[in-house]
Amino acid sequence: MRILLIDHGCCDPPHARVHALRAGLEAAGCTVAICGPSTANAFEEQPAGMHGIHLHDVAAASRGFLAAVRDGTPEALLKVVPTVPARLLGLARETARQIIAEAADAIFPDAIFVLHAGILADLAVETGAPVVVHVSAVDLEAAAGRPSLKRLVVSALGSSDRIVAADHAVAGAVTTWLGDDADVRSRCDTWPFDASAAPHVAEACRRALARRRGDS
Repeated sequence: MRILLIDHGCCDPPHARVHALRAGLEAAGCTVAICGPSTANAFEEQPAGMHGIHLHDVAAASRGFLAAVRDGTPEALLKVVPTVPARLLGLARETARQIIAEAADAIFPDAIFVLHAGILADLAVETGAPVVVHVSAVDLEAAAGRPSLKRLVVSALGSSDRIVAADHAVAGAVTTWLGDDADVRSRCDTWPFDASAAPHVAEACRRALARRRGDS
């Protein structure tokens, strides 16, 4: 199975969490590529299977945004996004859109797994591949602070083939936002993302692909 992993946190190798997830999936026989923000302004040589989103030049117009990019944690990025001017956020999303499209073209994924329901989730949906989004409380808190961002997140989750909530409170919030109907319930799982998540990620991606094929 070919899986594209998209994280809202730093994806610089080798110690970022998404690389540990990649190793676990590859050990299970999956072909994996990685895409996400980089704390480096550029790579001298692009690591194999790694598609870094370099936001420094765009974020330089906002002290808070630039600090979040340099911080590298998904929490920092997600929390600052509601404060970023619309024009600047649009430039950042266009930069990310190009890299995500390149990553999808390179691996032609059977499914895309996105960590966090943030500004990259709907860009994953745009690729046309089956998408799984893992949602945490910080994602919903950030989106709730900006109506346009909430609409984007709701649209991305509504179009995703699988939604994974980090805990039951998040699952409840997701069903409140999307509507507690049979379709939403059939697409939702609940489990935390941790060091042992690889088998869960693989299964969620398989189920997303099966749904897209009409097998479930």
